[in-house]
Amino acid sequence: MTEHTYRAEWTKLRTLRSTWTTVVGAAVLAVALAAVVASQQAGDWDGMTAAQRADIDPTASSLIGVLFTTVILGSLAVRSVTSEFSTGMIRLTFSAMPHRRRVILAKAAIVAGLALGSALVANLVAFVVGQGILSSVDASTTLGAPGVARSIVFGALAVTALTILGVGLGAIVRRTAAATTILAMAIIGTQMFSEVLPEGARRLLPGVVLQATVTGDPSADLLAPVPALLTLGAYAVVALVVATVIVNRRDV
Repeated sequence: MTEHTYRAEWTKLRTLRSTWTTVVGAAVLAVALAAVVASQQAGDWDGMTAAQRADIDPTASSLIGVLFTTVILGSLAVRSVTSEFSTGMIRLTFSAMPHRRRVILAKAAIVAGLALGSALVANLVAFVVGQGILSSVDASTTLGAPGVARSIVFGALAVTALTILGVGLGAIVRRTAAATTILAMAIIGTQMFSEVLPEGARRLLPGVVLQATVTGDPSADLLAPVPALLTLGAYAVVALVVATVIVNRRDV
């Protein structure tokens, strides 16, 4: 029954044209943002002071797209749940597969696998593109430099964790617009408004934690990469646990 559940959820996801449009769009945006940020830094290089040049993190600059990739793939995760609730198809799903918790877990696993693979490829390509531009002003780094490979992999894992969070939010809220807005505010909104909070609380906000996973040279106001990734994983687990409990008790 478990294998059937996973196969059914994979079929639903892969047969939707919007799935692949979203995945490709997220990857293209990640690479494009890496090129834009790197080009701006390279263009401003001659006018920078030594301190400003030292503050540039070439790894984080190339992986800036992770922030938006997470929102885009997270919205896909939300829709993987809410679309069935909005059309009433969830009743058929639960009739065919009565173990509701398994259905939600299967959705999370399938979306997470797709997010991990696509984010890893996007991060690697974005890094290569960004470093190619930054190399023109000798501001680039290499894949073998300390922390670089970790940032690429951790960034992809962070995206994966937050897509799982998206599945959880979709199951809890059941409405695409509301759940997507909550997710976007948790990621981008916390980045924008984090400065108004005390440092201890700011470091634990999802958007700030996400930033910490792709920073090649972590600063004192960010979590270290491993605790940051574990924090995002904790957010995802909590959302998924709450979702499975609610789905199991709530009428459809």
